[in-house]
Amino acid sequence: MNMVSPWTNRHTMGRNVPLMRLQNDADLREIYKFGRKLGQGSFGVVYEATHIETQTKWAIKEVCRPVAGSSKVKMLGHEINILKQVNHAHIIHLHEVYETAKMIYLVTELCVGGELKQLLQQKKFFTEDETRHIIYSLADAVVYLHKRDIVHRDLKLENILLKNSLEEDDNGRINIKVTDFGLSVQTGGVGIENIMTEACGTLTYMAPEMMSGRGYSQWCDVWSIGVVMYMLLCGEPPFVSTTRTNLLEEIMNNGVKFTQSTWATVSDAAKILLTCLLKVDPAYRMSANQLLENPWIKGDNTVSVPSNVLEMMHNHHEQEERTKTLEDVSLTSSDDTLDPLLVPGAASTETDSNCRIHAKLSHERDSSFCPPATSTKRTKESGGTLLQDKRKSSSETLGPPQPTTTQSHAGVKPCTQPSAKQRRPRDKKDVGTGQKPASDISKAVDQRPSTSSKSRTGPSKPPASSKTNAPSE
Repeated sequence: MNMVSPWTNRHTMGRNVPLMRLQNDADLREIYKFGRKLGQGSFGVVYEATHIETQTKWAIKEVCRPVAGSSKVKMLGHEINILKQVNHAHIIHLHEVYETAKMIYLVTELCVGGELKQLLQQKKFFTEDETRHIIYSLADAVVYLHKRDIVHRDLKLENILLKNSLEEDDNGRINIKVTDFGLSVQTGGVGIENIMTEACGTLTYMAPEMMSGRGYSQWCDVWSIGVVMYMLLCGEPPFVSTTRTNLLEEIMNNGVKFTQSTWATVSDAAKILLTCLLKVDPAYRMSANQLLENPWIKGDNTVSVPSNVLEMMHNHHEQEERTKTLEDVSLTSSDDTLDPLLVPGAASTETDSNCRIHAKLSHERDSSFCPPATSTKRTKESGGTLLQDKRKSSSETLGPPQPTTTQSHAGVKPCTQPSAKQRRPRDKKDVGTGQKPASDISKAVDQRPSTSSKSRTGPSKPPASSKTNAPSE
């Protein structure tokens, strides 16, 4: 038996994993006693095996040696090189590698609980606490990989193994192991030069930027985590289609929805988190590290801010970010973003910036929210929220806007608007309030059939619904 190291490159470092060459396949049977078959994939078969000398149990992945120069050689090399580098509680542990003239054997730790997908099929769906524990372990593993510039690219229920059966785990906790690194790559970082374009993985879990062919980065793994979390909570994938084109169209047009009956028992905090993980634009998608810091992942299911105020915060930040992006830079100038043509402006009803700062919201929610007077064209372009539409309609048909304060909403303190000298010329939309100038309001009044000419020259008395201290919706 010769010690060799054929699967090495400049990235290989870390653990010392033995790689040994055998004369024939029978030699391995003298070292390990093969048992039951655990599974079979496109690459090979996995068996349970016992080390004859130590009587320790392992899993052995038996792979037919690929043809030299084929894509399978490259994928197998990636898997071995990456597994040699990693050492994490929730990533499969590579013990040693054997090779013969015809076969390659990967000896890994044994996971007797099977695939997470099989357990989901038995349970139909997981409780929120069970899901929280699994997603925390998965996110912790992905953070570990991303810190080493490793992108898995094929995270899915089938590639998450259970270390033990539920009866053997302490307190019924599910101990997961991420496996199958055949499609994984190690990049040089998150710079524009390291953007990937090759679409790979499983369609149901594939991020939209990967399907589009416009380039993607490590944020594709976060999308896959979102799909896994969604499926654990309701038993079904968030988006379903048989072709890549149709699936991408469904994602872009519909966004994530919570229509199954099981969502009635799921907290709003979990749903908000899912919208942050399943953001179409990766520039606004939560990172794996931010996921670990999220209040829900730490056990907090509450949303302490009234939903209407939270929605107002969401839309304000979305308007500000989108306007700046459209006017100053294109999404392609960022390391991990898409061409703006790919992403509709109103692809999701949730805020984008909220996903980036969601881990910090628990400290900010108690403070009053006062939208600054910098929101511009975005309200008209995206349609805004129902609240914004009502304000706009009221200002256009019922009379001139209040000049000094913003409407108080759900206990939020009113915010004083800038003086007339600080505003833009009257022929443009008032950027401080998002309302049309008085000239446009007069035009709207002209169109009212029952309004006298006096209404165009003097301001009418605002109705009770437009008062500053109006009741919250």
